[in-house]
Amino acid sequence: MTQAEALSPREPSATPQVSAPPRPARAAFPLLAALGVGLAAHLLTRSTGAGVNLALLSALFAGIAVWGTVRRGAVPTPEGLTLLGVAVAFGVGFTLRGVPSGLAFLNSVAMVTALLLGAAFLRFPGLSALGVGGMLGSAVTGGLRLVYGPLALLERFPWARVRPARGAGVTRALVGVLLTVPVLLVFGSLLGRADQGFGQMVSHLLDWRLDGLFRDGVTWLWWAALAGGLLYPAVMSLRPSVVPDVRVPPRLGLVETGLPLGALSALFVAFVVTQLPYFLSGSALPEGLTFATYIRQGFGELMTVAFLTLSVLLGAFALTRPDVRAGLPYRLLNLAVLLPLALVILSAANRWRMYTLAYGLSETRVLGAAFLIWVVLTLAWLARGLWRADVRRFAFPALLAGFVTLLGTTAIDPADLIARVNVHRQVAGVTNELRTTTQHASVWELLRLGAGSVPVIALNLDVLTRGQAAGVRQNVIDTLHDRYDAAPGLREWNLAEARAHALVRTLPPRSANIDRPSD
Repeated sequence: MTQAEALSPREPSATPQVSAPPRPARAAFPLLAALGVGLAAHLLTRSTGAGVNLALLSALFAGIAVWGTVRRGAVPTPEGLTLLGVAVAFGVGFTLRGVPSGLAFLNSVAMVTALLLGAAFLRFPGLSALGVGGMLGSAVTGGLRLVYGPLALLERFPWARVRPARGAGVTRALVGVLLTVPVLLVFGSLLGRADQGFGQMVSHLLDWRLDGLFRDGVTWLWWAALAGGLLYPAVMSLRPSVVPDVRVPPRLGLVETGLPLGALSALFVAFVVTQLPYFLSGSALPEGLTFATYIRQGFGELMTVAFLTLSVLLGAFALTRPDVRAGLPYRLLNLAVLLPLALVILSAANRWRMYTLAYGLSETRVLGAAFLIWVVLTLAWLARGLWRADVRRFAFPALLAGFVTLLGTTAIDPADLIARVNVHRQVAGVTNELRTTTQHASVWELLRLGAGSVPVIALNLDVLTRGQAAGVRQNVIDTLHDRYDAAPGLREWNLAEARAHALVRTLPPRSANIDRPSD
């Protein structure tokens, strides 16, 4: 190198070098914790249903995630602790309530989502300040980590340390035993199947059913992989989102945003005007329409309109310049959309009320009411943020509102509520302008609601089967015996199941005839 070259400044590289994020340190705890949680999940859920096992499992996972965070010197964030607590609450809901299938599915999805986001943000604050895009990005990232997280735990395990030292006789013998057991299991099972005499000889020592052993092993590994994917970001100190934060610069002014929002407001006003006769009458239907068309389908469509409006307002806010957002015209424009939308939601609520007056309650109607409550709460929170020109803290409260709505719906015991309301309508002979004849509750529909409806069915068995074909009452009794004669086991114990079991034992015995009509 010449002196001139040494004295001349070095030009920067054309492509800047971007350092890769540091990889998590090798540690044994994450993989061992995943294997332990997986084994516990397999033992708690093996050949059984949902009950106290889900509460124990969610509490175990939350406890290990918090412990793994604290043991590395980090302080758990309030957002992470809140979501893990919500997940445990959903697990407790499966223990205390016998919820219908639709609500059980939603509760399961909500519990997994709360575990996913709670574990991801247990170390890192900022979840409450994320926008909708950031929240969705974190959820997508968490879903991806469910897939590759277990492999990362295997790769980050300190395998180099798992070597017996010289002279460690006990350790070396233990390793030898662990390697011997699978050899004996595999070859012993095959030889036992090849020769019946040999198989009978060793059957007193071991049960050589390799298919069951293989199935249990696969199930255990599946649960361990799921636990590893959930624990991966929490115990490996990884930030909750690897999705790049791509933000579109807000460029729209009041004219560009005002035209579509103003047109949407005018559309809502026109719809509300056409609904005025039905609001004023309280129960009249448009001519030529049935309840199935006007109420059931219309309710779902109006809820979709409310949800899409929420998305449109958020998108418009993100694309509008900050100086326009803070101005009074833009805030009044949002208000012009939200006020008639409130009347649209009121129309949906009125249709729900009319449907309930005509036909009573059902699982779909209860879930529809829960969704209606969540939409109202979410839109009210959005209206507050839009008026203040700040929606940065909208997504997390909206998510919590959804969780709380589901937990509240579970807490009211919807199966029992539906059964009580419909049986009362039949016993009291409820009639109104929408129903001129008394409603007869279907006992088979009530049975499909699960254990929560059994107390009402057992106490009103004569009413529910009165006027029906001979033998229907006994068929119902037989069905109750079939489902609830056996006491719930310790793992799947559920308060509703336990109550149903106690009540069914007080009913007349089952009949000898096993040929019963399908329910």
